[in-house]
Amino acid sequence: MRTTGRQPGIPVNGGLVTRHMGCARVSGSVVLPMLARVLLCALGVAVWISPLQAQKGHGSQPPPGPVSPLNPSSGNGAQPIDPANSTGLGVDPLLQPNLPPVDTSEMINAEACDSWTDSGVRSPTISTARLAVPGKASSEYQKGCGAYKDQKLPQAEEHIRKAITVYPDYAAAWVLLGQVLNAQNKRDKAREACSRGSNVDPKYVAPYLCLAEFAAIESDWEQVERLSERALALDPVNNVYSLYYAAYASAHLRQFQEAESSALAAIQLDVAHHMPQLYLLLANVYAGKGDTASEISELRQYLKFAPKSPGAATATATLAQLDTKPAK
Repeated sequence: MRTTGRQPGIPVNGGLVTRHMGCARVSGSVVLPMLARVLLCALGVAVWISPLQAQKGHGSQPPPGPVSPLNPSSGNGAQPIDPANSTGLGVDPLLQPNLPPVDTSEMINAEACDSWTDSGVRSPTISTARLAVPGKASSEYQKGCGAYKDQKLPQAEEHIRKAITVYPDYAAAWVLLGQVLNAQNKRDKAREACSRGSNVDPKYVAPYLCLAEFAAIESDWEQVERLSERALALDPVNNVYSLYYAAYASAHLRQFQEAESSALAAIQLDVAHHMPQLYLLLANVYAGKGDTASEISELRQYLKFAPKSPGAATATATLAQLDTKPAK
């Protein structure tokens, strides 16, 4: 784990840089759907922006992952499962040539529900528990997912709890339940649900992202760092959300080099620019490093891809101020 690298006398929470992130935090009463605590500085207020909420304005699909080596034509993040992978579930066709390859992609893809579960679909490790979900549990999960997307939260909770009753080891259902409960302002119960998801399937990346979101909302950046590192250990290549949290935590802990590296890696994955706040994050990092030229460049990128975002006005005003100063 990286060291925190805090500097004596420098505020950490909400005090990263004066230009973009050094604003007073607001309470949890900000009304935004889902985990809508989006980082921006508008009118002097900093709000945590969930990566899921931020990408909503650019379409509901998550940022695509890289092309799967198992299927070069893919690139939408839904990677097929190698029947001879490390899960131990596959069968070596050379040893038992009469058995057809096991295609589990549809089963895993069914977990995606406009939430952290989307990230779990691309996870390179697939547990036996995720492949053993009964049809009845999956059916209730899909009903709950549909209700969640329609913002029918009580109905969503009812269906998801039925899925868990049928199959208590349904990690994706625990994560989705956590998000539904959080949307109902039941954060303690939501955190417990996501924790249950990590307990029933420690190799499933989604629960760690869900827990990182809650830690970020509470400005617990050391916990965000730990959880993002755990997620990256499970999926070091495909997951833009893990990199986003890692970058954000490092920035608040004033580990600017680590923050820059993680943010740049996330941008490489976010080819469709679903998460333009990555550029705003980089602008903050370069401001902290005193690199005004790079800060200006990232602010321009942010405005290019998010011209109508809530933070656009502040970014535009900041850019105008910086443009009048000589670059360092």
